[in-house]
Amino acid sequence: MTPSILGGESRVDRTNTYSLIPVSHDEDENEVSCNCEEFCGTPWRIARTVVGLVAVVVLFVIVVINEHNISKMSHISPPRFFIHSLRVSTFNISQGELSATWNVDLAISNEVNSTFINFLNLKAMIVYKEDIPIALSSPVQPENLLDTHGIFSIGKNENKMLHLSFNTTGWEKDQPVVDDDVIQEIDEQMKVGVISFGLKIEVEAEIEINMMNVPLTMEPYCSNLELDFATLERGEAATTLDSIDVDEVKECFTNVDILNDLGY
Repeated sequence: MTPSILGGESRVDRTNTYSLIPVSHDEDENEVSCNCEEFCGTPWRIARTVVGLVAVVVLFVIVVINEHNISKMSHISPPRFFIHSLRVSTFNISQGELSATWNVDLAISNEVNSTFINFLNLKAMIVYKEDIPIALSSPVQPENLLDTHGIFSIGKNENKMLHLSFNTTGWEKDQPVVDDDVIQEIDEQMKVGVISFGLKIEVEAEIEINMMNVPLTMEPYCSNLELDFATLERGEAATTLDSIDVDEVKECFTNVDILNDLGY
């Protein structure tokens, strides 16, 4: 009896279809062979070896240069700041406001440093009790008006004399606001005759290392600047130092921060 395929699943549908046409792998083998001949041969090995050696040499040079720069930066000494003279020609307290005129001759010495320094900005303030600003200096004008990058430069083993002026009446917007209790305390100390002040300086500069400019900041601070105000009552200027003798000038303590822009 012949089995019926009606109503059932067709044998043809359940039969896998195979291609009777042989598939050639010559093209793939040719492609692999071509790629191997092009990239796996001796010229490619030589080129790859050369590139690897060049990379190693470049890395070695970078490491040596960085170590040299780090060593050189560690031996850099900041310039030294000295007060040659400080004079106060007027110092009055009226209606709870302080008016004063200060003149400071500041010397900057680069003799201990063998690096060129370009000063980008310099600000100074007179402070009371180390951290209370009472007067800000006038802006330091560039020596070369055509130079828009910095105010002055100091070469190797050079010195620079800088004059700073402070003029305040207590009403200027660009001058610090002094609290009433500080004004009253200064007024009481003036009656004694001697008051101690400080000079704080903020410097933005660049130093030259291996033909590259490395930015740094400096914060010189000159403390214990005692002024005898009894001289003002006699019409004279209150003075702390008035000598260019190196043994008598007042040196400022300097904090230095070398900005880490070069990855050292």
